[in-house]
Amino acid sequence: MAQATTRNYYKILGVTQKTKKADLKKKYRELAKKYHPDTNSGSKVAEDKFKIISEAYEILSNAKKRKAYDRERAYRKRSPRRPKSQPNWNAPPGGFGREPGGNRQGFEEPFAQEPESIDPDMPTSGFDLQFMADVPLPIVALGGTIPYTYEKYVHCEECEGTGTSGGDECPECQGKQLIVRSVTLDVKIPPGVADQHTLTILKEGGAGRNGGPPGVLFLKICTQPHPKFKRVKNDIIQGVTISSKLAEEGGPLEIETLTATTTIQVEEETLIGEELRVPGEGAAISWGKKRGDLIIKFNIEDD
Repeated sequence: MAQATTRNYYKILGVTQKTKKADLKKKYRELAKKYHPDTNSGSKVAEDKFKIISEAYEILSNAKKRKAYDRERAYRKRSPRRPKSQPNWNAPPGGFGREPGGNRQGFEEPFAQEPESIDPDMPTSGFDLQFMADVPLPIVALGGTIPYTYEKYVHCEECEGTGTSGGDECPECQGKQLIVRSVTLDVKIPPGVADQHTLTILKEGGAGRNGGPPGVLFLKICTQPHPKFKRVKNDIIQGVTISSKLAEEGGPLEIETLTATTTIQVEEETLIGEELRVPGEGAAISWGKKRGDLIIKFNIEDD
């Protein structure tokens, strides 16, 4: 890790060092849903908890970062620890995505509350939002657009984001200027993007208050498993079962690719596990300038 931290990420997520990655992800989603600011009426405490939860998951879900973090913790246990009553206001924000500026608590207590803004009428930036998007393998491999639905704060339509209606407090947003709404965004997936890559989408986070700018939407791409294809770097692997006759004599065979169907030529005396490479039918390389290959792995039916 680039910066040291005294936070106990295992404690924050309620897991142990032996927790498997699948269980870690499940626990993170439970906590993220519970403390997401859009489901907690803009609570500053919930916002801080959500950011720290995301920070913890980003470190523990990455094998390299987790190893460095465990090594740091082991070293820290042998060194004097800062008293919990002394917050480290210079501790840098970390984790998955960008965090807005402001003071951060650096001691181990994970959910310490930040001082609130002095001027309630000061323009305030909207929340940065962090989500995961399940994307079909063909779109991850070749690019495309997916509809993504999520909830965020938007300006209240009743009072046009002013917080007042007819001189009184707006009954719709209770004077908060913002309300939670479900929105759908068309997200462009770059061709050949890596699994777990995070897209940064400006101005699609929560709306700001008092004329403040909207936040940023960070969307982590999670490739959905495909029933026929598997991606390995820039190549696409497909298992195909052929008859023993075709394996022995060879001949044409129609197969499915990411985008269509094509005919390949099976060689004579093809063996189980033998591979045939179809150039240019794999995932995009360098954001779409080239493509990898489609690799056919043969299996042979029993007579």
